[in-house]
Amino acid sequence: MTALPASAVSGALLIGAVLPLLPFLGRIARLAATIAHEVGHCVVVVPFGGRIRRIDLHADGSGEAWVSLGRVPGAVRWLVRVLNLFAGYSAPLWAGALLVTGAVVGTPWLPVVVLGVVGLVALAFVRNWFGLLVVVGFDALALWVALRPSGLTLLVVAALGAAFLVDGLRSLLQVLRWLLTGARVQTDFHIAAAEMRLPAVVWFVLFLGVNGVAVWAARGPLLAVWDTVVVGVRAVVGA
Repeated sequence: MTALPASAVSGALLIGAVLPLLPFLGRIARLAATIAHEVGHCVVVVPFGGRIRRIDLHADGSGEAWVSLGRVPGAVRWLVRVLNLFAGYSAPLWAGALLVTGAVVGTPWLPVVVLGVVGLVALAFVRNWFGLLVVVGFDALALWVALRPSGLTLLVVAALGAAFLVDGLRSLLQVLRWLLTGARVQTDFHIAAAEMRLPAVVWFVLFLGVNGVAVWAARGPLLAVWDTVVVGVRAVVGA
């Protein structure tokens, strides 16, 4: 499949970027990002011997994931615990970046892999009825992209990727506001603070540092995608 016009992809990205900010559609976009968030918590522990217990999704857009680290070797358990905590807020951002990259390049396979991994893990481990209904809808989208690849599916993928990125950034800004105001909340960073005796703000800074290093390592393809998006946005705005 050939790459779509940059203006078309950028138009889809702009639509997707607005979705998380709308009253009703924002809740739907938030649920999709929450699926990626909770799956991110889970999948990073499996290569080290961890086990996924269950995932719950709630109507308010929140979610919970339970994993067991009992089989993880003691020498690396602390590292796996940190990776588990960091992966939640990282997953929507990196999933969004991969979806946008697939749309910009014009290949459905990268989005299929991303949506497939997230959708299959969620379907296997979501245990509440509301969560299952949400995941079935998510998996239907993944199947559509996989079985009927077209320009339209790539535009939908671009919009979903942008929604993931915006909602992921919105969540981080919300956490930053809570940290600055000292709000009594239970984020991944506060859980880490309670378990490993470093302030939540330190864990937040470490999270930003780790992801900053990852962005720097992947700067080549990320900048190429960014340049394409900028050209497309200018074409859309100029039109």
